[in-house]
Amino acid sequence: MTDILRSTHFEAVGITLLDIGPLRGTTALDFLVDDDRSTNIYLVMGPNGGGKTTLLEAIVACFDMLAAEEHDTYAIPSLDRDEGGVQLDAIVHLDDGRSAQTYLLSIVLGTPGLLKHWSEDELRKVGAVDQIQLRYGRRRGSSKIIALPESAPPAMAFAQGILDEMDSPTQGLFGSGGRFPTVLYFPSDRGISRHASEDRAIVRPRDLTYAPVHRFGSDKSNWADTLDNLFVWFAWLDDDREKECRQLVNELVFRDGHKRLGPVDRNRLRVPVEVDGYTHGLDELSSGERQLVQLIARIAAHMTRSTIVLVDETEQHLHLVMRRRLMTILKQWAAAHEGLSFILTSHQSDTLRILAPKVREDGLRKGGCLVKPKFKGQQ
Repeated sequence: MTDILRSTHFEAVGITLLDIGPLRGTTALDFLVDDDRSTNIYLVMGPNGGGKTTLLEAIVACFDMLAAEEHDTYAIPSLDRDEGGVQLDAIVHLDDGRSAQTYLLSIVLGTPGLLKHWSEDELRKVGAVDQIQLRYGRRRGSSKIIALPESAPPAMAFAQGILDEMDSPTQGLFGSGGRFPTVLYFPSDRGISRHASEDRAIVRPRDLTYAPVHRFGSDKSNWADTLDNLFVWFAWLDDDREKECRQLVNELVFRDGHKRLGPVDRNRLRVPVEVDGYTHGLDELSSGERQLVQLIARIAAHMTRSTIVLVDETEQHLHLVMRRRLMTILKQWAAAHEGLSFILTSHQSDTLRILAPKVREDGLRKGGCLVKPKFKGQQ
C-alpha cells in the first residue's frame, strides 16, 4: 500500500477543457508567467454567456472530486452526459515524512482522459520530476464516479491524504496550520442576506473545517452558515479571531472611519455596525459593502497555505470606487501571502484597467485571458 503523501505546496498552472458548456472544442488556460511561476492573480474577461463561470466551475469540480471516495455526478452537465473532459494541472510538493518530491499533478475528469501531456522540457522548467495523473470516471458496471485505478500511486496517496484531513478544525486566520489545498468559490450570487432572529444560537459554523472546496454564495439558508454566526463563534472561542476579523474589515472596507464593525453583541448574537452613534446589522449594509465584508472575512477564516480564491463577476454590486478598493485588497493579499492566488472573472473593461495585467507590481504575478462562446470546429 502506498504511503500517504502530504501536500506541502499546491500551485495551479493551467486548465484544459474539451467540449464543456459554451466552450466547444479545446479551451486551454495557462497560469504560468515568464519565470515559470504560477500567477497569483489572474483575470478571465468575456461577455455574458461566454464561458467564464464554466471555467471556474470546472476548477471547483476537480476539487470536489477530492472530497469523497465516490460521487453520483460531476455536477457539470457535459461530463455527466459522458461528453467532454477537464484537466487541471498543478505543481505539488508531496512529502511522506521521509523525503519530498515535486510533481506535475493532472486531475482529469471525463471520458477523453488526459488532454495535455507535459514534455520533459516543460516539466524541467517547473521543477517537476514527472507528470502524474489522478483520473476520475465511472468504473465498469457502476454509476459511481471514483478515482480510477490507472491513476498514479503518488496521486492516489495524495487524494487519500486529503480525505484523511477532511473536517479537521481550523486553528487560526490566514491558513495557519492548514497544509492541504483548498478552493474558496464566490459565485455571482454571493452576499449577506437577512435571516430570522429566532434562529440565532451559538453553534459551530458547518464549514469551519478543512475541505477541498468551500462555496460562499448568499448565506440566507441557515443560521449556521451565516457571517454573523462566524463572528459569534469566534467570539465564543475567545481566541482573537473575532477581533482580528473585525480589524481587517474596519481597516480595509471602512477605512474612512465613518462606520465600523463593533464587538459581537453577545446578547443579540449579532455583529453591530456602528454608524454615527447608532447601530445596525450586517444585513443592512449596502450590497457592495456586504460583498466586501463577506470576501474578507471568509478568505481570512477559511484559507489554507495553498488556496485558490475564485470570484465570479468581480464587479457584482460594486461601483467604481468599491471595485478599486476590492482589487487593492486582493493585490495586497496575493503579494503578502505565499500560496494564496486569485482567479477572477469580469465583463467590465474597468476591472481590466484596474488590474493592469501587463504592469509589474512588487509581489504580484499577474495574467489574464479573453474567453467567448466557441462552437465545435472553431479554433
